Amino acid sequence: MDKLKVAIVGVGSIAQVVHLPILKSMEDVELVAICDVDEAKVNILTEKFEIPRWYFLIDNLIKEEKLDAIFICTTNLYHYPMSYLALSNGINVFVEKPIALNSHDAEKLYKLAEEKNLTAMVGMQNRFRDDVLTLKEFIEKDELGEIFYIKAGWLKKWMRSPSQSWLESKDYAGGGVLIDLGSQLIDLALFLTGLPKIKKVRLLDYKLNPDMKVEEAALAVIETESHMSITVEISWRMHLENDMIYTHFFGKKGAAYLNPLRINKELHGNLVNVTPLVVESKAERYKKSYKNEINHFIKVVKGEEKNQSSAKDAFYIMKIIDALYESAKNGQEVSIG
Repeated sequence: MDKLKVAIVGVGSIAQVVHLPILKSMEDVELVAICDVDEAKVNILTEKFEIPRWYFLIDNLIKEEKLDAIFICTTNLYHYPMSYLALSNGINVFVEKPIALNSHDAEKLYKLAEEKNLTAMVGMQNRFRDDVLTLKEFIEKDELGEIFYIKAGWLKKWMRSPSQSWLESKDYAGGGVLIDLGSQLIDLALFLTGLPKIKKVRLLDYKLNPDMKVEEAALAVIETESHMSITVEISWRMHLENDMIYTHFFGKKGAAYLNPLRINKELHGNLVNVTPLVVESKAERYKKSYKNEINHFIKVVKGEEKNQSSAKDAFYIMKIIDALYESAKNGQEVSIG
């Protein structure tokens, strides 16, 4: 196959730091255009990354360019309609999380991708971290025994005056800290345990600023049909000096911890650290995970690999997010059929 012709829609920070430099460095990819409403920013980026064309509207981009794949890196509100438009026109899609603002639209996307026999991949870069894949192998080989409890958290440090942005608008983001940070932790926990069926969920949400329209902090409790329990605590600004990011897995034969990776097992009545040697730094690990993710997408489009972060998986995660928001709204536990 010749070089894949790709374009990026939405050239904010994630596109500038991740997608643009990675795609430009790939020998089997030709970045033919970018699309954004900020003309001044686009002019700078087209020159910096030597991109031949830019468009103000995605409709014109799709009409004028013969694309193999498109990267949707806009605000959450546009993920679904732009992905749907691209798939409808026979273009493979990589869309940053969340796939849509709700599970109803997420389901439409994954079904459309299947109908068109196209790739729809969602940007969950944690799935492509080396430490995560190492832990996944341990769990799949039953090294930790049956996992019965997962405890995860992402609590951001205190900010005197948090910046207002589209993330704090339900119309643009679909919710608050749950859909922003919580969706990533929930996806990570379920990805590592084989996407188990969920039985019921409960969400307690909090607003630290009375003027805030979406939740700034939350505690999610999730129970699977096999009675595995997952708790996820998240906040955009806690009274903490430093961020706290963790995911702990507790099994009947051992336990594992991420950030950094640590694996303990019970052997002959003793607790033994069996963590593989990791030499890369945290910064290197995350940079590599994004590169692995985008490289994987290109290989999936070329038919060389199977999609490891599919729209169908993302639909399942959005079903859980929807149920959690319903729980917070009604103040009670919600069952998932």
